[in-house]
Amino acid sequence: MDRFHFIIVGAGAAGAAAAWRLTSKGYRVLCLDRGPSMEPSRYPSTGPDWEIRKKTEFNPAIAERQNRFDYPVDDADSPIAVCNFNAVGGSTVLYSGHFPRFLEPDFSLKTNEGLGEDWPLSYAELMPYFALNERQMGMSGLVGDPYYPHIEEALPPVPLGVAGARLGRAFNEKTLALVAKLCRNRHAGQRRAQCLSQPWPL
Repeated sequence: MDRFHFIIVGAGAAGAAAAWRLTSKGYRVLCLDRGPSMEPSRYPSTGPDWEIRKKTEFNPAIAERQNRFDYPVDDADSPIAVCNFNAVGGSTVLYSGHFPRFLEPDFSLKTNEGLGEDWPLSYAELMPYFALNERQMGMSGLVGDPYYPHIEEALPPVPLGVAGARLGRAFNEKTLALVAKLCRNRHAGQRRAQCLSQPWPL
């Protein structure tokens, strides 16, 4: 029987990042996930029925999707739909690439505004890990955005093409985990899965 230093249950955003970090330090890691390995050629954006498939088998709400590997969820009486995805990669399969950082005030809401609890870590302590994660994921965005003053490195913002020119905007200024150009042997985004919610060049 194989022996491992760590067993990680769930290969979504957190589990996959933890597995990468641990294996890069030489640890043996077993990563378990609920559901199949996804085949990019089967994502909604690859066929003409993408709108139907985004409302059914790729619906972010479990109660509406009800795939074979989903949990039984009834959120009919809840104002919030439970959204996740059970497959290798977890909810990164359909999270749309939105990649905002928390802001400094988010870590001390109780102190500043009397809400909830303060985080046990500060923004300054997490900032190197924000930057590492953004580099590894291939984050595109606008360096110098005053809303995110500490972001010092990013791939170019995702262009909006002809549609953007007509709107008077050349690019999407959001921070997105969508590779806008060749990055460490990774090609620019191919409009797979739920990236359809992001405006790519037309």
